[in-house]
Amino acid sequence: MATWLVFWFVLPLLATAFSWHSLWYELGLFGAHPTIQYESFYLESPEVDVLKWDPRCDDGYVFLSPRGHFYPEPGPLIYDNAGSLVWTENRFGMAMDLKVQRYKGQDYLTFWAGDDDGTRGLGSYYMLDSSYEIIHVVSAANGRNGDLHEFKITENGTALITVYEICQADLMSVGGPKDGWVYDGLFQEIDIETGELLFEWRALDHYRVEETYFDIEEKGHSAEPGDAFDYFHINSVDKNADGNYLISSRYMHTITCISPTGTILWVLGGKRNMFTDISADGSATGFTWQHNARWISDGVLTVFDNGAHEHLRTSDHTRGYMIELDFESWTATTLHVYDSPGHFSSHSQGSVQVLPGSDNVFIGWGKASAYTEFSLDGEVLCDTHWGPRALFWFGWVKSYRAYKYSWVGRPRSPPDIAVNDELRSVHVSWNGATDVVGWLVQRADDSNALDSEFETVDYVPKEGFETTVGLGDIDGHLRLVAIDSSGEELGYSNVFTLSHTGSNILSLPASMEDSLQHMLIAACAVGAILAGAWQGRKRVLSWLHY
Repeated sequence: MATWLVFWFVLPLLATAFSWHSLWYELGLFGAHPTIQYESFYLESPEVDVLKWDPRCDDGYVFLSPRGHFYPEPGPLIYDNAGSLVWTENRFGMAMDLKVQRYKGQDYLTFWAGDDDGTRGLGSYYMLDSSYEIIHVVSAANGRNGDLHEFKITENGTALITVYEICQADLMSVGGPKDGWVYDGLFQEIDIETGELLFEWRALDHYRVEETYFDIEEKGHSAEPGDAFDYFHINSVDKNADGNYLISSRYMHTITCISPTGTILWVLGGKRNMFTDISADGSATGFTWQHNARWISDGVLTVFDNGAHEHLRTSDHTRGYMIELDFESWTATTLHVYDSPGHFSSHSQGSVQVLPGSDNVFIGWGKASAYTEFSLDGEVLCDTHWGPRALFWFGWVKSYRAYKYSWVGRPRSPPDIAVNDELRSVHVSWNGATDVVGWLVQRADDSNALDSEFETVDYVPKEGFETTVGLGDIDGHLRLVAIDSSGEELGYSNVFTLSHTGSNILSLPASMEDSLQHMLIAACAVGAILAGAWQGRKRVLSWLHY
């Protein structure tokens, strides 16, 4: 047990910016889902552990869609580059694949929202403008349900989506019934404006069931959700300028290029692989249980190689690849490898994104609650966990993908405030606002005063998501005003007043509070380690080799 802790947690932390807080966090002693609570805002956000930061990292926002057993209110979420909350919502329920996409010259927040039956999603796709208002809702065509695995807007203003349909198929070749049931993997291309179906492709027309690598076990005997055999598992769709589609099949271990007419042009990986792998390690065709295949150029693509699924590991850790294909010699080679820091395994979900401008590579680790930014050649620049590493394998907090984009958010609702009369202060936040650099304190003698009658009496720089503004002896009818870097007033809080009651709160000196906290955490750490050892070394080792 002690050896396991040293090699999996202590040494990786010592190799980064070590701190005791980070160690306790990564061991899970702050819980499976450490959160930050706010006074002015009703939702909590995951507390992050920034293990490494480098100024070469792209100055964008991080887009997640957190969920899991220990994430009671799932929904889309945006962090800034330092890991502070920018925006989160719970009105949509479970959301997946949050990102920024351009449609008709305007940037939108896009994501899928709906229900998940354990294999597929049953829902629709949302497009929100910069004020976080719903502008478009896209649905699958022909009465089908939109699946969670893909919503990609093309340069032509169409949407690529995935669909899982339960169909009958002969499963005798994989040890199932002749009249069995499968999840067929489809994708559709849809006109966003009209909802018209432009193109549809289904795996059963092109891939035989016996090409799967996934064990049928007892599946396939009925059409009940969860019982049908998921033999293909489509999990990404992309399209290039020539109109060719790129799809990833997790359970076939394949990336397939499909022509605009639906014919297969080539297959990379799996039992039908068409390329000679000239990489030294065979990784260009040897990825397994992968996600998120993307075009970078006509001959270069990226893929997230999980190297594992829920019950099997086929690789010692998860990584991302950038792969080059030569269509004259039909060879494939791995240009760059992006190893999970500390070599952890993420057995589902995940994404690889090449950032425009910097050419850095941003990876969301899927079921492992972490995201990492690499240089193009694979150097770790910034590494952040938003859940403890000790619990990565369980996936109790997770995000299907993670992305990084520029984004301008300008909510229409006013900033939120929470007034503390005793401390004569006010907490202020503005969910979704990206341009705020500071807060003006303004006062007036009348609660119904016009804007011109308010005078500015103080300024406080913005601090993370929520800023605490001390008001001291300031009296009257007050409001807080968000301003941007040029001094423009962006929004106003509701007007409030303070009572004249003083503070009766007794607090310990900060140094004493810190000492007590460290003593308590240290005691918890020792107790957790001893309890883990008492449960038995064999159980831990068997889990590690699972």
